[in-house]
Amino acid sequence: MSIKPKNKTFDRLSYGALAIYVSLLGLMGLGVYGINVSAAIMDQNRSDRARAQVQTGRMLMTTTDRTQCRSVHFNNDTAELGRETLIDCDANSVATDPGSNSLGAVREGFMKR
Repeated sequence: MSIKPKNKTFDRLSYGALAIYVSLLGLMGLGVYGINVSAAIMDQNRSDRARAQVQTGRMLMTTTDRTQCRSVHFNNDTAELGRETLIDCDANSVATDPGSNSLGAVREGFMKR
């Protein structure tokens, strides 16, 4: 009587197969999580750059005769306002709305960031 060798086939429910399934699921989960983390990091960097751009700036408020502007420098990081100075108004940097006042200019400066 001759002994025939068993023909081994892959058992889909064996421990080795289950280990492969779990490792593949883990790799897929890490891949999706890695993509999401990198997108979140990029959004945070974009937010940090935008915040850094508005840390310091200048507010211009027109006087009643619209020939001169009051200029105030600010620093949001240290919460300091600079000394107010009078300068000649630049037509491009000041709103030309006849009903606007200096309070409206401050409000627009914060709204149009």
